Amino acid sequence: MADHVSSGGGASPGHHLDVLRRISARMTAAASVAEVLDSIVRALVEHADVSTARVWLFTTESDCEVCAARGPTGEYRGGDAWTLHLSASAAGVVRSPVADVAGPWHQLPPGDASFPGLVAARRTPYFAPDVLSDPAARDERMRRYYAEHGFRSFVGYPLLFRGELLGVLGGLSTRTLAREEFEHLAVFASQAALAIQCARMLAALERSRARLAAENEYLREEITSERGFEEIVGRSPALAATLRQVERVAATDATVLLTGETGTGKELVARAVHGLSARRERALVKVSCAASSPGLVESELFGHEKGAFTGALQRRIGRFELANGGTLYLDEVGELTPDVQAKLLRVLQGQEFERVGGSVAIRTDARIVAATNRDLESEVAAGRFRADLFYRLNVFPVRIPPLRERPADVPLLVQHFLAQLQRKLARPLKAVSAEGMARLQRYRWPGNIRELQNVVERAAVLATSPVVEIPEALLPADCGEAAAAVKAGAGAISTLADAEREHILRALRETGGVIHGPKGAARLLAINANTLRSRMQKLGIARPPAR
Repeated sequence: MADHVSSGGGASPGHHLDVLRRISARMTAAASVAEVLDSIVRALVEHADVSTARVWLFTTESDCEVCAARGPTGEYRGGDAWTLHLSASAAGVVRSPVADVAGPWHQLPPGDASFPGLVAARRTPYFAPDVLSDPAARDERMRRYYAEHGFRSFVGYPLLFRGELLGVLGGLSTRTLAREEFEHLAVFASQAALAIQCARMLAALERSRARLAAENEYLREEITSERGFEEIVGRSPALAATLRQVERVAATDATVLLTGETGTGKELVARAVHGLSARRERALVKVSCAASSPGLVESELFGHEKGAFTGALQRRIGRFELANGGTLYLDEVGELTPDVQAKLLRVLQGQEFERVGGSVAIRTDARIVAATNRDLESEVAAGRFRADLFYRLNVFPVRIPPLRERPADVPLLVQHFLAQLQRKLARPLKAVSAEGMARLQRYRWPGNIRELQNVVERAAVLATSPVVEIPEALLPADCGEAAAAVKAGAGAISTLADAEREHILRALRETGGVIHGPKGAARLLAINANTLRSRMQKLGIARPPAR
Protein backbone atom coordinates (compact mmCIF):
# COMPACT_ATOMS: atom_id res chain seq x y z
CA MET A 1 0.00 0.00 0.00
CA ALA A 2 2.88 2.37 0.60
CA ASP A 3 3.62 2.57 -3.17
CA HIS A 4 0.09 3.84 -3.88
CA VAL A 5 -0.99 5.62 -0.73
CA SER A 6 0.43 8.70 0.84
CA SER A 7 0.03 9.36 4.54
CA GLY A 8 -3.52 10.51 3.94
CA GLY A 9 -4.25 9.39 0.40
CA GLY A 10 -6.09 6.51 -1.23
CA ALA A 11 -5.27 3.55 -3.40
CA SER A 12 -6.70 2.16 -6.60
CA PRO A 13 -9.29 -0.65 -6.35
CA GLY A 14 -7.05 -2.75 -8.58
CA HIS A 15 -4.20 -2.48 -6.11
CA HIS A 16 -6.40 -3.54 -3.17
CA LEU A 17 -7.74 -6.46 -5.20
CA ASP A 18 -4.18 -7.54 -5.96
CA VAL A 19 -3.24 -7.30 -2.28
CA LEU A 20 -6.23 -9.40 -1.23
CA ARG A 21 -5.42 -11.97 -3.92
CA ARG A 22 -1.85 -12.34 -2.64
CA ILE A 23 -3.04 -12.54 0.98
CA SER A 24 -5.62 -15.20 0.12
CA ALA A 25 -3.04 -17.27 -1.74
CA ARG A 26 -0.76 -17.22 1.28
CA MET A 27 -3.54 -18.34 3.66
CA THR A 28 -4.75 -21.07 1.31
CA ALA A 29 -1.30 -22.67 1.37
CA ALA A 30 -1.40 -22.96 5.18
CA ALA A 31 -2.58 -26.15 6.87
CA SER A 32 -2.57 -26.13 10.67
CA VAL A 33 -4.06 -23.43 12.88
CA ALA A 34 -0.57 -22.20 13.82
CA GLU A 35 0.41 -21.99 10.13
CA VAL A 36 -2.80 -20.12 9.26
CA LEU A 37 -2.22 -17.60 12.06
CA ASP A 38 1.38 -17.10 10.97
CA SER A 39 0.31 -16.60 7.33
CA ILE A 40 -2.27 -14.00 8.40
CA VAL A 41 0.16 -11.76 10.30
CA ARG A 42 2.93 -12.14 7.70
CA ALA A 43 0.53 -11.35 4.86
CA LEU A 44 -0.57 -8.17 6.61
CA VAL A 45 3.02 -7.05 7.16
CA GLU A 46 4.22 -7.94 3.65
CA HIS A 47 1.21 -6.84 1.57
CA ALA A 48 -0.86 -4.40 3.66
CA ASP A 49 2.04 -2.18 4.73
CA VAL A 50 1.48 -2.38 8.49
CA SER A 51 4.52 -2.36 10.75
CA THR A 52 3.33 -4.99 13.23
CA ALA A 53 0.44 -7.46 12.85
CA ARG A 54 -0.98 -9.64 15.60
CA VAL A 55 -3.78 -12.13 16.15
CA TRP A 56 -5.34 -12.68 19.56
CA LEU A 57 -7.55 -15.75 19.85
CA PHE A 58 -10.58 -15.54 22.13
CA THR A 59 -10.26 -18.61 24.37
CA THR A 60 -9.54 -19.85 27.90
CA GLU A 61 -6.23 -20.55 29.61
CA SER A 62 -6.93 -24.29 29.59
CA ASP A 63 -7.35 -24.26 25.77
CA CYS A 64 -4.46 -21.90 25.02
CA GLU A 65 -1.29 -23.75 24.01
CA VAL A 66 0.94 -20.86 25.15
CA CYS A 67 -0.65 -20.81 28.64
CA ALA A 68 -0.48 -24.60 28.86
CA ALA A 69 3.22 -24.57 27.96
CA ARG A 70 4.26 -21.83 30.37
CA GLY A 71 1.88 -22.67 33.22
CA PRO A 72 -0.99 -20.62 34.65
CA THR A 73 0.68 -17.21 34.99
CA GLY A 74 -0.17 -13.79 33.69
CA GLU A 75 -1.64 -10.54 34.86
CA TYR A 76 -5.15 -11.37 33.71
CA ARG A 77 -5.21 -15.00 34.75
CA GLY A 78 -8.84 -16.02 34.82
CA GLY A 79 -8.88 -19.82 34.89
CA ASP A 80 -11.74 -20.82 32.62
CA ALA A 81 -12.69 -17.20 31.82
CA TRP A 82 -12.66 -16.28 28.12
CA THR A 83 -9.99 -13.70 27.29
CA LEU A 84 -7.82 -12.66 24.35
CA HIS A 85 -4.61 -14.68 23.99
CA LEU A 86 -1.84 -13.45 21.67
CA SER A 87 -1.24 -16.37 19.31
CA ALA A 88 0.70 -14.93 16.35
CA SER A 89 2.81 -11.82 15.74
CA ALA A 90 4.95 -10.48 12.89
CA ALA A 91 6.85 -7.23 12.21
CA GLY A 92 8.09 -5.66 9.01
CA VAL A 93 10.59 -3.02 10.17
CA VAL A 94 13.50 -3.07 12.61
CA ARG A 95 11.92 -0.29 14.62
CA SER A 96 8.84 -2.42 15.28
CA PRO A 97 9.96 -5.62 17.06
CA VAL A 98 7.96 -8.85 17.05
CA ALA A 99 6.41 -9.32 20.48
CA ASP A 100 6.91 -12.69 22.11
CA VAL A 101 3.47 -14.33 22.12
CA ALA A 102 4.15 -15.39 25.72
CA GLY A 103 5.22 -11.88 26.72
CA PRO A 104 3.41 -9.18 28.72
CA TRP A 105 0.78 -8.59 25.98
CA HIS A 106 -0.18 -12.24 25.71
CA GLN A 107 -3.45 -12.07 27.65
CA LEU A 108 -5.87 -9.13 27.38
CA PRO A 109 -9.38 -8.94 28.83
CA PRO A 110 -12.26 -7.74 26.65
CA GLY A 111 -13.02 -4.12 27.52
CA ASP A 112 -11.82 -0.58 26.98
CA ALA A 113 -8.39 -1.04 28.62
CA SER A 114 -6.77 -1.76 25.22
CA PHE A 115 -7.57 -1.43 21.53
CA PRO A 116 -7.82 -5.24 20.97
CA GLY A 117 -9.96 -5.55 24.11
CA LEU A 118 -12.27 -2.81 22.81
CA VAL A 119 -12.69 -4.64 19.48
CA ALA A 120 -13.51 -7.90 21.31
CA ALA A 121 -15.99 -6.25 23.69
CA ARG A 122 -17.86 -4.36 20.94
CA ARG A 123 -17.35 -7.02 18.24
CA THR A 124 -16.93 -4.18 15.76
CA PRO A 125 -13.85 -2.84 13.89
CA TYR A 126 -11.87 0.02 15.42
CA PHE A 127 -9.63 2.53 13.66
CA ALA A 128 -7.27 4.89 15.51
CA PRO A 129 -5.42 7.14 12.99
CA ASP A 130 -3.43 8.67 15.87
CA VAL A 131 -3.01 6.20 18.75
CA LEU A 132 -1.51 8.72 21.16
CA SER A 133 -4.41 11.19 20.89
CA ASP A 134 -7.17 8.61 20.57
CA PRO A 135 -9.63 8.77 23.52
CA ALA A 136 -9.62 4.97 23.81
CA ALA A 137 -5.88 4.88 24.57
CA ARG A 138 -6.32 5.00 28.35
CA ASP A 139 -3.65 2.50 29.42
CA GLU A 140 -0.55 4.56 30.21
CA ARG A 141 1.71 1.51 29.87
CA MET A 142 0.42 0.87 26.35
CA ARG A 143 0.75 4.57 25.41
CA ARG A 144 4.42 4.45 26.47
CA TYR A 145 4.86 1.30 24.38
CA TYR A 146 3.37 3.05 21.29
CA ALA A 147 5.53 6.13 21.77
CA GLU A 148 8.72 4.12 22.38
CA HIS A 149 8.36 2.22 19.08
CA GLY A 150 6.99 5.11 17.04
CA PHE A 151 3.57 3.69 16.31
CA ARG A 152 1.09 6.16 14.79
CA SER A 153 -2.04 4.22 13.77
CA PHE A 154 -3.99 1.15 14.88
CA VAL A 155 -6.44 -0.95 12.87
CA GLY A 156 -8.43 -3.75 14.50
CA TYR A 157 -11.08 -6.17 13.29
CA PRO A 158 -13.04 -8.84 15.14
CA LEU A 159 -12.58 -12.29 13.64
CA LEU A 160 -16.17 -13.50 13.41
CA PHE A 161 -17.52 -16.76 12.02
CA ARG A 162 -21.31 -17.08 11.93
CA GLY A 163 -21.60 -14.68 14.82
CA GLU A 164 -18.99 -16.44 16.96
CA LEU A 165 -15.98 -14.37 18.07
CA LEU A 166 -12.82 -16.30 17.19
CA GLY A 167 -10.42 -13.52 18.09
CA VAL A 168 -9.09 -10.10 17.11
CA LEU A 169 -6.85 -9.10 14.19
CA GLY A 170 -4.79 -6.02 14.98
CA GLY A 171 -2.23 -3.95 13.08
CA LEU A 172 0.05 -1.08 14.10
CA SER A 173 1.79 1.25 11.67
CA THR A 174 4.59 3.74 12.10
CA ARG A 175 2.84 6.01 9.58
CA THR A 176 -0.63 7.50 9.60
CA LEU A 177 -3.00 5.11 7.83
CA ALA A 178 -5.90 6.33 5.70
CA ARG A 179 -9.48 5.30 6.46
CA GLU A 180 -9.71 3.76 2.99
CA GLU A 181 -6.87 1.37 3.88
CA PHE A 182 -8.66 0.45 7.13
CA GLU A 183 -11.94 -0.21 5.32
CA HIS A 184 -10.37 -2.43 2.66
CA LEU A 185 -8.97 -4.71 5.41
CA ALA A 186 -12.54 -5.74 6.29
CA VAL A 187 -12.53 -8.28 3.43
CA PHE A 188 -9.21 -9.67 4.62
CA ALA A 189 -10.50 -9.99 8.20
CA SER A 190 -13.48 -12.05 6.95
CA GLN A 191 -11.15 -14.30 4.97
CA ALA A 192 -8.84 -14.65 7.96
CA ALA A 193 -11.74 -15.73 10.22
CA LEU A 194 -12.84 -18.30 7.64
CA ALA A 195 -9.29 -19.63 7.30
CA ILE A 196 -8.92 -19.97 11.10
CA GLN A 197 -12.26 -21.80 11.46
CA CYS A 198 -11.42 -24.16 8.57
CA ALA A 199 -8.03 -24.95 10.12
CA ARG A 200 -9.69 -25.62 13.49
CA MET A 201 -12.24 -27.94 11.90
CA LEU A 202 -9.51 -29.81 10.03
CA ALA A 203 -7.51 -30.14 13.26
CA ALA A 204 -10.59 -31.47 15.10
CA LEU A 205 -11.21 -33.89 12.22
CA GLU A 206 -7.62 -35.08 12.40
CA ARG A 207 -7.87 -35.60 16.16
CA SER A 208 -11.07 -37.56 15.68
CA ARG A 209 -9.44 -39.63 12.94
CA ALA A 210 -6.42 -40.37 15.14
CA ARG A 211 -8.66 -41.27 18.07
CA LEU A 212 -10.81 -43.52 15.88
CA ALA A 213 -7.71 -45.22 14.48
CA ALA A 214 -6.35 -45.79 17.99
CA GLU A 215 -9.75 -47.07 19.16
CA ASN A 216 -9.97 -49.47 16.22
CA GLU A 217 -6.44 -50.72 16.88
CA TYR A 218 -7.28 -51.25 20.54
CA LEU A 219 -10.52 -53.10 19.71
CA ARG A 220 -8.69 -55.32 17.24
CA GLU A 221 -6.23 -56.22 19.99
CA GLU A 222 -9.14 -56.98 22.33
CA ILE A 223 -10.87 -59.20 19.76
CA THR A 224 -7.74 -61.28 19.17
CA SER A 225 -6.85 -61.56 22.87
CA GLU A 226 -8.01 -64.31 25.21
CA ARG A 227 -11.26 -63.13 26.75
CA GLY A 228 -12.25 -66.19 28.83
CA PHE A 229 -16.02 -66.41 29.22
CA GLU A 230 -18.29 -63.79 27.70
CA GLU A 231 -21.00 -63.37 30.35
CA ILE A 232 -21.37 -63.66 34.09
CA VAL A 233 -22.63 -67.15 34.91
CA GLY A 234 -24.04 -68.16 38.28
CA ARG A 235 -26.98 -67.80 40.64
CA SER A 236 -25.34 -68.30 44.04
CA PRO A 237 -26.22 -65.87 46.87
CA ALA A 238 -22.61 -64.64 47.08
CA LEU A 239 -22.53 -63.75 43.36
CA ALA A 240 -26.04 -62.25 43.48
CA ALA A 241 -24.97 -59.90 46.31
CA THR A 242 -21.98 -58.76 44.24
CA LEU A 243 -24.10 -58.14 41.15
CA ARG A 244 -26.55 -56.05 43.15
CA GLN A 245 -23.66 -53.81 44.17
CA VAL A 246 -22.50 -53.61 40.55
CA GLU A 247 -25.98 -52.60 39.41
CA ARG A 248 -26.17 -49.81 41.98
CA VAL A 249 -22.78 -48.28 41.26
CA ALA A 250 -22.88 -48.66 37.47
CA ALA A 251 -25.42 -45.86 37.07
CA THR A 252 -23.04 -43.40 38.75
CA ASP A 253 -19.60 -42.11 37.80
CA ALA A 254 -18.06 -43.28 41.08
CA THR A 255 -14.63 -44.90 40.97
CA VAL A 256 -14.90 -48.65 41.56
CA LEU A 257 -12.25 -50.88 43.14
CA LEU A 258 -12.71 -54.57 42.38
CA THR A 259 -10.95 -56.90 44.80
CA GLY A 260 -10.68 -60.65 44.66
CA GLU A 261 -8.38 -63.54 44.02
CA THR A 262 -6.80 -64.30 40.67
CA GLY A 263 -9.21 -65.84 38.21
CA THR A 264 -12.47 -64.70 39.84
CA GLY A 265 -13.57 -62.68 36.79
CA LYS A 266 -12.76 -59.10 37.81
CA GLU A 267 -12.47 -57.95 34.20
CA LEU A 268 -15.89 -59.40 33.44
CA VAL A 269 -17.38 -57.43 36.33
CA ALA A 270 -15.61 -54.29 35.05
CA ARG A 271 -17.28 -54.85 31.68
CA ALA A 272 -20.62 -55.17 33.46
CA VAL A 273 -20.05 -51.84 35.28
CA HIS A 274 -19.27 -50.17 31.94
CA GLY A 275 -22.11 -51.88 30.08
CA LEU A 276 -24.72 -50.74 32.61
CA SER A 277 -23.42 -47.15 32.74
CA ALA A 278 -24.30 -44.09 30.68
CA ARG A 279 -20.81 -44.37 29.12
CA ARG A 280 -21.52 -47.68 27.38
CA GLU A 281 -21.53 -46.04 23.92
CA ARG A 282 -17.84 -45.17 24.35
CA ALA A 283 -14.91 -47.52 24.75
CA LEU A 284 -13.96 -49.59 27.78
CA VAL A 285 -10.17 -49.33 27.68
CA LYS A 286 -7.99 -51.79 29.59
CA VAL A 287 -4.49 -51.23 30.96
CA SER A 288 -2.46 -53.97 32.60
CA CYS A 289 -0.49 -52.27 35.37
CA ALA A 290 1.79 -55.29 35.70
CA ALA A 291 3.71 -54.43 32.51
CA SER A 292 7.41 -55.23 32.34
CA SER A 293 8.69 -51.77 33.30
CA PRO A 294 7.36 -48.52 34.81
CA GLY A 295 8.25 -46.66 31.60
CA LEU A 296 6.02 -48.91 29.54
CA VAL A 297 3.12 -48.53 31.98
CA GLU A 298 3.51 -44.74 31.95
CA SER A 299 3.51 -44.67 28.14
CA GLU A 300 0.45 -46.96 28.09
CA LEU A 301 -1.44 -44.71 30.50
CA PHE A 302 -0.48 -41.25 29.26
CA GLY A 303 0.94 -41.79 25.76
CA HIS A 304 4.19 -40.27 24.52
CA GLU A 305 5.47 -37.71 22.06
CA LYS A 306 7.74 -38.56 19.16
CA GLY A 307 11.34 -38.78 20.37
CA ALA A 308 10.34 -38.91 24.06
CA PHE A 309 12.63 -41.91 24.52
CA THR A 310 14.61 -44.39 22.47
CA GLY A 311 12.23 -46.17 20.13
CA ALA A 312 9.50 -43.51 20.29
CA LEU A 313 9.36 -43.02 16.53
CA GLN A 314 5.93 -41.41 16.50
CA ARG A 315 3.36 -39.86 18.82
CA ARG A 316 1.23 -42.39 20.70
CA ILE A 317 -2.19 -41.71 22.21
CA GLY A 318 -2.36 -43.03 25.78
CA ARG A 319 -5.17 -45.05 27.33
CA PHE A 320 -6.39 -42.09 29.43
CA GLU A 321 -6.84 -40.05 26.26
CA LEU A 322 -8.46 -42.99 24.46
CA ALA A 323 -10.90 -43.57 27.34
CA ASN A 324 -12.10 -39.94 27.39
CA GLY A 325 -15.88 -40.11 27.80
CA GLY A 326 -15.69 -43.85 28.49
CA THR A 327 -14.27 -46.16 31.15
CA LEU A 328 -10.64 -46.95 31.95
CA TYR A 329 -10.04 -50.37 33.52
CA LEU A 330 -6.79 -50.49 35.53
CA ASP A 331 -6.04 -54.18 35.95
CA GLU A 332 -3.62 -55.26 38.70
CA VAL A 333 -3.35 -51.69 40.00
CA GLY A 334 -1.52 -52.98 43.08
CA GLU A 335 1.52 -53.70 40.89
CA LEU A 336 2.21 -50.03 40.07
CA THR A 337 5.58 -48.66 41.16
CA PRO A 338 5.64 -45.64 43.53
CA ASP A 339 6.56 -43.10 40.82
CA VAL A 340 3.72 -44.22 38.54
CA GLN A 341 1.37 -44.23 41.55
CA ALA A 342 2.21 -40.54 42.10
CA LYS A 343 1.49 -39.65 38.47
CA LEU A 344 -1.76 -41.61 38.48
CA LEU A 345 -2.83 -39.78 41.64
CA ARG A 346 -2.25 -36.41 39.94
CA VAL A 347 -4.49 -37.44 37.04
CA LEU A 348 -7.26 -38.62 39.38
CA GLN A 349 -7.06 -35.35 41.34
CA GLY A 350 -6.84 -32.89 38.45
CA GLN A 351 -8.42 -34.81 35.55
CA GLU A 352 -5.50 -33.84 33.32
CA PHE A 353 -2.12 -35.25 32.32
CA GLU A 354 0.81 -34.76 29.98
CA ARG A 355 2.14 -37.24 27.45
CA VAL A 356 5.62 -38.61 28.19
CA GLY A 357 8.01 -36.08 26.68
CA GLY A 358 5.23 -33.49 26.27
CA SER A 359 4.44 -30.22 28.02
CA VAL A 360 0.81 -29.59 27.03
CA ALA A 361 -1.81 -30.55 29.62
CA ILE A 362 -4.55 -32.82 28.25
CA ARG A 363 -7.88 -33.02 30.05
CA THR A 364 -9.71 -36.32 30.38
CA ASP A 365 -13.14 -37.45 31.49
CA ALA A 366 -12.58 -41.18 32.04
CA ARG A 367 -14.44 -43.21 34.65
CA ILE A 368 -11.98 -45.39 36.61
CA VAL A 369 -12.56 -49.03 37.44
CA ALA A 370 -9.52 -50.57 39.14
CA ALA A 371 -8.87 -54.19 40.09
CA THR A 372 -6.37 -55.98 42.29
CA ASN A 373 -5.80 -59.37 43.85
CA ARG A 374 -3.71 -57.79 46.62
CA ASP A 375 -4.87 -56.54 50.00
CA LEU A 376 -4.23 -52.86 49.34
CA GLU A 377 -4.85 -51.90 52.96
CA SER A 378 -1.96 -54.18 53.96
CA GLU A 379 0.12 -52.75 51.10
CA VAL A 380 -0.53 -49.24 52.40
CA ALA A 381 0.44 -50.28 55.94
CA ALA A 382 3.65 -51.80 54.56
CA GLY A 383 4.47 -48.61 52.63
CA ARG A 384 4.26 -50.25 49.21
CA PHE A 385 1.12 -48.43 48.07
CA ARG A 386 0.25 -44.76 48.51
CA ALA A 387 -2.50 -44.18 51.06
CA ASP A 388 -3.87 -41.13 49.17
CA LEU A 389 -4.11 -43.13 45.93
CA PHE A 390 -5.82 -46.00 47.77
CA TYR A 391 -8.50 -43.63 49.11
CA ARG A 392 -8.97 -42.18 45.61
CA LEU A 393 -9.54 -45.67 44.19
CA ASN A 394 -11.49 -47.14 47.10
CA VAL A 395 -14.61 -44.99 46.59
CA PHE A 396 -16.87 -48.00 45.99
CA PRO A 397 -15.15 -51.33 46.75
CA VAL A 398 -16.68 -54.49 45.29
CA ARG A 399 -15.39 -57.90 46.42
CA ILE A 400 -15.63 -60.69 43.85
CA PRO A 401 -16.27 -63.95 45.75
CA PRO A 402 -13.90 -66.86 45.01
CA LEU A 403 -15.33 -69.99 43.42
CA ARG A 404 -15.06 -72.01 46.65
CA GLU A 405 -17.69 -69.67 48.17
CA ARG A 406 -20.10 -70.38 45.33
CA PRO A 407 -19.97 -74.17 44.72
CA ALA A 408 -23.57 -74.08 43.44
CA ASP A 409 -22.30 -72.15 40.40
CA VAL A 410 -19.84 -74.86 39.35
CA PRO A 411 -22.40 -76.92 37.33
CA LEU A 412 -23.62 -73.77 35.53
CA LEU A 413 -20.07 -72.71 34.69
CA VAL A 414 -19.17 -76.22 33.49
CA GLN A 415 -22.19 -76.31 31.17
CA HIS A 416 -21.28 -72.85 29.86
CA PHE A 417 -17.72 -73.91 29.09
CA LEU A 418 -18.88 -77.13 27.43
CA ALA A 419 -21.15 -75.11 25.10
CA GLN A 420 -18.18 -72.98 24.09
CA LEU A 421 -15.89 -75.99 23.63
CA GLN A 422 -18.47 -77.81 21.56
CA ARG A 423 -18.19 -75.06 18.95
CA LYS A 424 -14.43 -74.69 19.34
CA LEU A 425 -13.62 -78.42 19.10
CA ALA A 426 -16.51 -79.28 16.76
CA ARG A 427 -17.45 -82.23 18.96
CA PRO A 428 -20.73 -83.16 20.73
CA LEU A 429 -20.07 -82.38 24.39
CA LYS A 430 -23.30 -82.73 26.34
CA ALA A 431 -22.41 -82.93 30.01
CA VAL A 432 -19.91 -83.96 32.71
CA SER A 433 -20.48 -87.29 34.44
CA ALA A 434 -22.08 -87.24 37.89
CA GLU A 435 -18.90 -88.51 39.54
CA GLY A 436 -16.83 -85.90 37.70
CA MET A 437 -19.20 -83.09 38.69
CA ALA A 438 -19.04 -84.16 42.35
CA ARG A 439 -15.26 -84.11 42.13
CA LEU A 440 -15.33 -80.59 40.66
CA GLN A 441 -17.66 -79.33 43.38
CA ARG A 442 -15.49 -80.79 46.18
CA TYR A 443 -12.33 -79.11 44.93
CA ARG A 444 -11.45 -75.71 46.49
CA TRP A 445 -10.26 -74.07 43.23
CA PRO A 446 -7.31 -71.90 44.26
CA GLY A 447 -7.17 -70.70 40.64
CA ASN A 448 -10.92 -70.00 40.68
CA ILE A 449 -12.97 -69.80 37.45
CA ARG A 450 -9.90 -69.63 35.19
CA GLU A 451 -8.62 -72.90 36.67
CA LEU A 452 -12.05 -74.51 36.28
CA GLN A 453 -12.17 -73.46 32.64
CA ASN A 454 -8.74 -74.98 31.98
CA VAL A 455 -9.67 -78.27 33.68
CA VAL A 456 -12.91 -78.57 31.71
CA GLU A 457 -11.10 -77.83 28.44
CA ARG A 458 -8.44 -80.50 29.13
CA ALA A 459 -11.16 -83.00 29.98
CA ALA A 460 -13.08 -82.11 26.79
CA VAL A 461 -10.00 -82.65 24.64
CA LEU A 462 -9.50 -86.10 26.22
CA ALA A 463 -13.19 -87.07 26.11
CA THR A 464 -14.20 -90.07 23.98
CA SER A 465 -17.94 -89.60 24.33
CA PRO A 466 -20.46 -86.74 24.72
CA VAL A 467 -20.37 -87.29 28.48
CA VAL A 468 -17.08 -85.83 29.73
CA GLU A 469 -15.20 -87.58 32.54
CA ILE A 470 -13.12 -85.66 35.09
CA PRO A 471 -10.41 -88.04 36.32
CA GLU A 472 -8.43 -87.11 39.44
CA ALA A 473 -5.31 -86.88 37.27
CA LEU A 474 -6.66 -83.60 35.82
CA LEU A 475 -6.73 -81.99 39.26
CA PRO A 476 -3.74 -81.38 41.55
CA ALA A 477 -2.31 -84.45 43.28
CA ASP A 478 -3.65 -83.34 46.69
CA CYS A 479 -7.21 -83.00 45.40
CA GLY A 480 -8.40 -86.03 47.37
CA GLU A 481 -6.70 -84.82 50.55
CA ALA A 482 -8.22 -81.36 50.14
CA ALA A 483 -11.69 -82.84 49.62
CA ALA A 484 -11.32 -85.06 52.68
CA ALA A 485 -10.12 -82.13 54.75
CA VAL A 486 -13.12 -80.07 53.70
CA LYS A 487 -15.46 -82.93 54.63
CA ALA A 488 -13.75 -83.34 58.00
CA GLY A 489 -14.00 -79.63 58.67
CA ALA A 490 -10.25 -79.24 59.05
CA GLY A 491 -9.38 -77.62 55.74
CA ALA A 492 -6.04 -76.36 54.48
CA ILE A 493 -4.56 -73.08 55.63
CA SER A 494 -6.85 -70.41 54.22
CA THR A 495 -6.41 -66.69 53.71
CA LEU A 496 -6.99 -64.26 56.57
CA ALA A 497 -10.17 -62.99 54.89
CA ASP A 498 -11.53 -66.54 54.52
CA ALA A 499 -10.74 -67.32 58.13
CA GLU A 500 -12.47 -64.12 59.29
CA ARG A 501 -15.48 -64.87 57.11
CA GLU A 502 -15.83 -68.39 58.50
CA HIS A 503 -15.45 -67.10 62.06
CA ILE A 504 -18.25 -64.55 61.54
CA LEU A 505 -20.49 -67.17 59.93
CA ARG A 506 -19.93 -69.49 62.89
CA ALA A 507 -20.86 -66.72 65.33
CA LEU A 508 -24.00 -65.95 63.32
CA ARG A 509 -25.00 -69.61 63.33
CA GLU A 510 -24.49 -69.76 67.09
CA THR A 511 -26.78 -66.74 67.60
CA GLY A 512 -29.38 -67.77 65.04
CA GLY A 513 -28.51 -64.84 62.79
CA VAL A 514 -28.96 -62.18 65.50
CA ILE A 515 -26.36 -59.40 65.23
CA HIS A 516 -27.27 -56.83 67.88
CA GLY A 517 -28.12 -57.24 71.57
CA PRO A 518 -26.86 -59.28 74.53
CA LYS A 519 -27.35 -62.54 72.63
CA GLY A 520 -26.12 -61.22 69.29
CA ALA A 521 -23.06 -62.18 67.26
CA ALA A 522 -21.44 -58.77 67.85
CA ARG A 523 -21.47 -59.40 71.63
CA LEU A 524 -20.08 -62.91 71.07
CA LEU A 525 -17.27 -61.54 68.89
CA ALA A 526 -16.65 -58.58 71.26
CA ILE A 527 -17.02 -55.95 68.53
CA ASN A 528 -19.47 -53.16 67.78
CA ALA A 529 -22.59 -54.26 65.87
CA ASN A 530 -22.03 -51.61 63.12
CA THR A 531 -18.45 -52.82 62.73
CA LEU A 532 -19.72 -56.37 62.32
CA ARG A 533 -22.22 -55.29 59.67
CA SER A 534 -19.44 -53.45 57.80
CA ARG A 535 -17.19 -56.53 57.90
CA MET A 536 -20.08 -58.70 56.69
CA GLN A 537 -20.65 -56.41 53.73
CA LYS A 538 -16.96 -56.34 52.84
CA LEU A 539 -16.67 -60.14 53.06
CA GLY A 540 -19.79 -60.73 50.98
CA ILE A 541 -21.95 -62.20 53.74
CA ALA A 542 -25.31 -61.27 52.28
CA ARG A 543 -27.55 -62.09 55.26
CA PRO A 544 -27.26 -63.84 58.63
CA PRO A 545 -27.93 -67.56 58.24
CA ALA A 546 -30.60 -69.16 60.40
CA ARG A 547 -29.88 -71.97 62.83
